[in-house]
Amino acid sequence: MQIDLTDKPRPLDEKWLLFGTLLSNTGNSMIWPVTTLYMTGVLHQSFTMAGLVLMVGSLISMVGSFVGGKLFDNWRPYEAMVITSFIILIAVSSLIIWNGWPVFAFLIWLANFGMGAEQTLVNSFATTIPGEKTRIVFNNMYIVLNIGVVLGTLAVGYLFDYGFNLLMMISAALYFTLMLIIATKFNVPVVRTNTEATGVTTPEGTEKVSSVGAPNQRFRLTPVLVAIGALLFITYLSYMLWETVMAPHMKSLGMPTRNYADLWMINGVTIILLQKFVSNWANQRPYQVSVILGSIIFASSFFFLIFVKEFWQIVLVFELLTIGEMLQSPQVPAWVAQITPKEVAGQAQGFVSMMISSGRVIGPIYSGMMMDRGWMKILFLSVFIIMLIITALLAITMAKRTKKTVENNK
Repeated sequence: MQIDLTDKPRPLDEKWLLFGTLLSNTGNSMIWPVTTLYMTGVLHQSFTMAGLVLMVGSLISMVGSFVGGKLFDNWRPYEAMVITSFIILIAVSSLIIWNGWPVFAFLIWLANFGMGAEQTLVNSFATTIPGEKTRIVFNNMYIVLNIGVVLGTLAVGYLFDYGFNLLMMISAALYFTLMLIIATKFNVPVVRTNTEATGVTTPEGTEKVSSVGAPNQRFRLTPVLVAIGALLFITYLSYMLWETVMAPHMKSLGMPTRNYADLWMINGVTIILLQKFVSNWANQRPYQVSVILGSIIFASSFFFLIFVKEFWQIVLVFELLTIGEMLQSPQVPAWVAQITPKEVAGQAQGFVSMMISSGRVIGPIYSGMMMDRGWMKILFLSVFIIMLIITALLAITMAKRTKKTVENNK
């Protein structure tokens, strides 16, 4: 009897991907909410400077997303994950000691680069998990992500008064644990080829791109990907309104600051409780159905936001936005993975992350310009109209592609 003692790497277990996502987003959610608060309240910088730091951070995150995608496709995914997790750990750990101005900004930007690369790499690894539909994996990641957001923002709410250093120590401990998990569990084989035949039509009405025989295939933007990218851009530009102008807008309506914090708690709890039900419905339908429906619901929340004056009305509008978010957000990276070749999975997920980051870059600038002029209602109406237009363009693009696919299969 012969025993094979060779160390054969196993495919990545989904539970470690989810645990890593939880740690990463909990740590991240202990950093971004306090950036403006710490810069203005402790470092005595202006709100303009805080906005500039956030904008540059989003741009650097875009660069990290691009680099992460390239490393996944063209280098070694495991080593890339270890390096990016180490970069984040170094940046966050350094903030415990060196958190004065302007060192604070440079360390935040270093963390942004690592987080952008890490998010792309995590999404790319998610496309390699066997035995599960990709969209189910992304739905599970979305739920865990929001649990991390709730835990991180809760920690900020209760611990910020005890000092910024304490928050960074906890965040560093989370990222150290994440690096250990990556080092011990992510050294898995990455399948880069697609076994499906060329021209197979999927239930989503899109033609699955085969990667057989194309080991050096490049990531190419198709009309569908351009429309999806534009939708991601306007979605996260709109979402930034809730992270930037909504707090002062609510204050102008006579609401206490704690009501704004309550909104995010309600958002996270809603996603944790309802995402499984929403995703079960969405998973039984083509990607474009859930994404387009979710986008319409998401957009409509900004129309109703024009008329709200009471906190309970804002809660209802935010719940409407949350439902749209649940239908759209976890489906998009899975959809992109489904319509792009496996060889460019990293670049495809990098494209998703870059479009999200670009929306986060422009969002604060656009909303700030509108708010300075007192155009709050015009701001809400503009993002509502633009998002509906882009959603309509995506629907038209998919209808044309589906029609072409059906004609080719006759």
